[in-house]
Amino acid sequence: MKILAMLWKEWLELRRERSLLVSLFLPPILLTLMPIGIMVALRNSPDEDTSKLGMALADPTLAGMNAIDLGQAVLGKQFSLLMLLTPVLLSGIIAAYSIVGEKTGRTLEPLLATPVKTWELLLAKCLTALIPSVTAAWASAALFAIGIGMTANSPRVVAAILSPAWTTVLIFCSPSLALIAIAMCVAISSRVNDPRTAQQITAVAIIPLMGVFFAQMAGVLVLNVPLALTAALVLAVIAAGSLWAAVQLFQRETILTRWK
Repeated sequence: MKILAMLWKEWLELRRERSLLVSLFLPPILLTLMPIGIMVALRNSPDEDTSKLGMALADPTLAGMNAIDLGQAVLGKQFSLLMLLTPVLLSGIIAAYSIVGEKTGRTLEPLLATPVKTWELLLAKCLTALIPSVTAAWASAALFAIGIGMTANSPRVVAAILSPAWTTVLIFCSPSLALIAIAMCVAISSRVNDPRTAQQITAVAIIPLMGVFFAQMAGVLVLNVPLALTAALVLAVIAAGSLWAAVQLFQRETILTRWK
């Protein structure tokens, strides 16, 4: 019950921060609408150079497509991968405010002075960031899928973009990526006093994802279901280890005594 009460309190506080809510809604909207707009543009003016990309040559699902289908499929597959940015960005923003922002506002100190156990406090903080960020990621992905279905030039383009591998990555990797970003924020919470600094540090979690993005574009990496499941397992292990380490590094005594 303590955890549920703290979770409800956190969400009520988040609703009062209008600037924070704007920053939470903006990434999912952009990552959903931008690819749909590009899909429409490519339908009217196909890019002939797309066929020369490493991705177009290495991915068997793209073989034999005409210029319009290939352009849409290549760009659509790349943007579908960027949907994984949503849980990382949102969880980092929420966790930074929930821990570091509350610390700066001097509202975390009374909470830490209560008999609430550290693991209960951190679990509530983690769920505060995890649940809305993953929910927003899945909701924006659903809208993205609808938009792709409406703007794709052919059913084959839809099948190439909304592949089982992409669905697997989205469902199983999104929570782990969000937890990694949250763990990073928790780990530095007793050492920084600026939410923006915490957000910038958690952005490090985006670097491996961008590496996968460029590897897929170059044709070095072709996403399939076995690879997606392997990635999900590895990320789950990393997320569990990151959370364990973050709990060990979280120093409530330091936060109580080292205000700046």
